[in-house]
Amino acid sequence: MATSKVEIYQLHVWIRQISPMIWRRLLVRSDSSIADLHYTLQIAFGWSDEHLNQFRIHGQAYGMYHDGGISFTKNPKLVQLSDFKFRKNERFTYEYDFVDQQVELKAA
Repeated sequence: MATSKVEIYQLHVWIRQISPMIWRRLLVRSDSSIADLHYTLQIAFGWSDEHLNQFRIHGQAYGMYHDGGISFTKNPKLVQLSDFKFRKNERFTYEYDFVDQQVELKAA
């Protein structure tokens, strides 16, 4: 059985359209799931996971289901970050609360 090498991604994360800039630098494992990254962002920004949210990666929406919210085609606990084969400086977004917070992430 082949084992894949786990990499560490350094993500530069900032909240868009806010001054002064609010940002974080995160180190996450490539075998982390979308669900893992969602919870990591919730902790890093001190949010309480009370709002609808979604990632937009390579033109596709991914996210955690909330009652009354949108549903997603893929289970966020099964989609690993390594599945995206991120390149250095590649960007994707995470929307939280769909009104107030849009976070941009860049693979550093």
